[in-house]
Amino acid sequence: MKRFILIFFLFCFVSLFANDKIKNPWYVEFSGNSLFSTFQLTDNLDVPKEFGQMDTTKQDFLMKLAKEGLTGLYYAQGYFSADINLEIQREYYSLDSAQRGYLFYITEGPQYTLDSIHITVKEGNRELEINKHRLKSNKKSAYNSEAIIEDLEYIKSIYRKEGYLHTTIDYNELLDTLQHVVMLQVRIDPKTQVLMGKIKSKSFKPLSKSNTEAPQEEGLSDTSWLNSLWRIPSESLIDGEQFSSFKNKLFSTQLFTQIKLEDSLRADGFSDVHLQVIERVPGEAKYSIFFEEYYGFGGSASLRHKNFFGSFHEFSTHLFVAQNKQEIALGYANPLLFGTALTFIPTAIRFEDRLSFNHEKITPPAYPDSVEERMEVINRGDITFGLSSKIRFRGTLDSRFVNKNNDQIFKFKYENALTFDFTDDFFNPKKGIRFIPTLGAGINLQGTEMIGNPYTYGELTTNLYFPIIGTLLGAISGSGGIFFNEALEDDARIFYQGGARSVRSYRFRSIFAGYESVEDGDTLINTSLTPRYLRLNQELRFNIPSVSWKNWQIVQFWDWTKVMDKDSDLFKEKMSASVGLGIRYHWQFLTLRLDYAFKKDFGSASPEGFAFNRFTFDLSQAF
Repeated sequence: MKRFILIFFLFCFVSLFANDKIKNPWYVEFSGNSLFSTFQLTDNLDVPKEFGQMDTTKQDFLMKLAKEGLTGLYYAQGYFSADINLEIQREYYSLDSAQRGYLFYITEGPQYTLDSIHITVKEGNRELEINKHRLKSNKKSAYNSEAIIEDLEYIKSIYRKEGYLHTTIDYNELLDTLQHVVMLQVRIDPKTQVLMGKIKSKSFKPLSKSNTEAPQEEGLSDTSWLNSLWRIPSESLIDGEQFSSFKNKLFSTQLFTQIKLEDSLRADGFSDVHLQVIERVPGEAKYSIFFEEYYGFGGSASLRHKNFFGSFHEFSTHLFVAQNKQEIALGYANPLLFGTALTFIPTAIRFEDRLSFNHEKITPPAYPDSVEERMEVINRGDITFGLSSKIRFRGTLDSRFVNKNNDQIFKFKYENALTFDFTDDFFNPKKGIRFIPTLGAGINLQGTEMIGNPYTYGELTTNLYFPIIGTLLGAISGSGGIFFNEALEDDARIFYQGGARSVRSYRFRSIFAGYESVEDGDTLINTSLTPRYLRLNQELRFNIPSVSWKNWQIVQFWDWTKVMDKDSDLFKEKMSASVGLGIRYHWQFLTLRLDYAFKKDFGSASPEGFAFNRFTFDLSQAF
């Protein structure tokens, strides 16, 4: 009950900032639109949050500018005959109050198609072979501005790879208004090839906010270290892909606010590369309050320095105090492991190691009325990098000493995961797919003796996000996991289900396969040691179609899971589900989530009574 009251007041506190009294009320209407929904067009107007507080003259001016943005939206999809008219209405409630209405009348017209592409190279320059079958704008398909941009970047990359770093490309779109087709004329000016001379680096501290006239101070980064990261040898052609990759890898370290990479021609025909970076403040201190389903309410604080010795060495300390968990940790990280030597990996390789001392009291899955107390010394190392802009790899080695209820165990586990992310927004996706396969293996030791056998497991998660109609969005997640070998219950429980991120309104990891046995007159619950599970989660997400309420979302959810064991004759499988409603509030980088499951027993059609333990609160979307 206390937890629910705290959650309720947190939602009330945040909602105080959701709405301000509107000085000049307004509304917007669209007619004639079929390509884009009213919500999409309203969102594309991109009016500021304080629009209702502005004077009416400024409101009208901004809305006329927004009209041009709508025209550009239609043009980007090939509707070059689209005609958009804006009418402004004033509706008076009294002599002192009125509401402005912005009415958009849209005639969309036909969509143009891409007919052909004609490429020419400036006279006297080398013409490189371009695979026209690779070009999206050469396939007589519907006009798409993004496809044209991709084609131009592809053409430019061919020339840059051969050392033509300063290649310029411009193009014209010729419209045939009778046939409704677009013909592209692309002109390439490669300029000259660039040969490598020397690399010269400079680093600067951030500009002083209190004294902008002060000269920029030299940064912490060791310039000789920066120079050593450059891999193109002298007197060779500068590959444009390596040129861009070098800059991108430095950016991915998140140590710099600006990176300037230029070349300058010398009298001998070679070019020096000049690297100039402006650093972020390398030290940071953070603190926060939070709610975590397993550990309750708590707070954390951390200190971090990201550029020790000027060569990207990062050290940190972390303190975590919650109702059921206390932890202190020391960390080391290198955001550019191996420097830039591994050129076949397109992104920076980040290594992070964390040594932590942990104490927690938790409820074991099978015995909700008992407490499991554990002291741990944990060393966890992670390596992460991107195989492309959409695919990321993670490798984790977790080794720990555990003292649990006076049992002392050494535990070792290694896990690999790939994330294939093809969504429009990593943190709050509206469309796309995310695919995450995982493989892991582990072993347990007591002294020098192995406990049980080595175990392996695999897991697969697929999330699908899609718009349905207007502001209604759909989201479906499917997961499955299997232990290939028998493990200790302490390891196997990672596949037990229940909780805010699996099946809502059920206690964390309370859904498992098991059986009961009697020993010395006591009934024991034996939980699965080679678990297998299937899980489906579905959500309908309705965004409130109002500018002042755009941070709010209403959600219907359905969660279902089935947990089994390899030995199905002995361990009884368990299947559970829940259906309910929830609300979301997007506040800065957080998504406050409150869900209530009104149905858990699907063997009966009768309604179920209200219970506080059916509420689920979290600080992110369920998936």
